[in-house]
Parts: sequence; C-alpha cells; structure tokens
Amino acid sequence: MRIGVIIGIIIGIIILIMVAAWAVGYFGSSASETIKPEGAVMGKALIVYDPGLSGGTKTVAGYMAEDLKAKGYEVKLAGVRSNEASDPSGYNLLIVGSPTYGAKPTGPITSYLENLKSPGNITAGVYALAGRDTQDSNLVMAEMLQNKSIPVKVSVKYGNSAFGASADRSQYSDFISQLLA
Repeated sequence: MRIGVIIGIIIGIIILIMVAAWAVGYFGSSASETIKPEGAVMGKALIVYDPGLSGGTKTVAGYMAEDLKAKGYEVKLAGVRSNEASDPSGYNLLIVGSPTYGAKPTGPITSYLENLKSPGNITAGVYALAGRDTQDSNLVMAEMLQNKSIPVKVSVKYGNSAFGASADRSQYSDFISQLLA
C-alpha cells in the first residue's frame, strides 16, 4: 500500500508541474506590449514569439526590442496567441522566435506561420533556441515564410538549449544589425 501512495504522490506532482508549465506558456503567449522610441519613429517592427516553457524566446524578443527601440523603431512585442500577432501589415520588420521542441518550432508558431497572410513589403528574421546542433527549427520557420513570398534576411539558431537565452546580448544586437543592413 505504501508504494502505491508514493507513486500516486509522484504522479500528482508531475501532473501539477506539467499543468503549471502549460499555463505559463499559454498565458505568456497571449500578452503584447508596445515599445516606443524616445525620438522620431524610423520604422515599425512586430516581434512574435512563443515563450515556451522557460520564457527564453520572450527574453530574446525583449533584448531585440530594446535594440530596435534604440535605433528608432516602434516595436510591438506580441505573444504568438495574442490578437496583435495576427496582422503584420503596417510593419517594416517581422521577427519570429520559437524554442525548439522535437527538432521543430512549437505548434503555435507553426500554426501562426501557416495562417500568416503576406503583408506585402516587409522584411523578416527568425530565431530559435535550439536543442541540438542538428535541430534547425529556424530554417523550418524561414522556409515557411519564404513560401509565402516573405523575404527572410536573417535566420539564426541560438545555443544548445530551448530552456534559456544567453546573457550575451551582443549576439541579439548582431541579429538586429543584420536585419537592418
């Protein structure tokens, strides 16, 4: 009887952790925020991300938004499930970020890209937090955008873990510099 109780408690804890992780990811991907530059607006950027379990891609999106703001861009940070993510028209730049699960972008990012309507004249960049050297979910996202006639100027995979962003912010500034070049 004791072993059954212990197994039941362990299963209960695992289920609780899974539900909590799902809730954090779900509700985190529904948020949006507008970041405006101090001076004149040079352009508008939409950064769409799926925070995943760790929130790493949201952290990276925030770093990129700060860099764009410093360069005069008004930035909409939009979780993949937010209403603001659905319409990229009116933006000069589209950046899409996803953690890598099973060597692919997350399901919500894949659905987003499949349903995305090409807004015309927009430049895109994609980034992924990857699990292994051979898991290039950024290339999957880039191909999906290019199939919709949206040019992808930068496609990058960061790190070897989907569970966190690097503290080296210069690599995210490099991404923005390449996108704006």
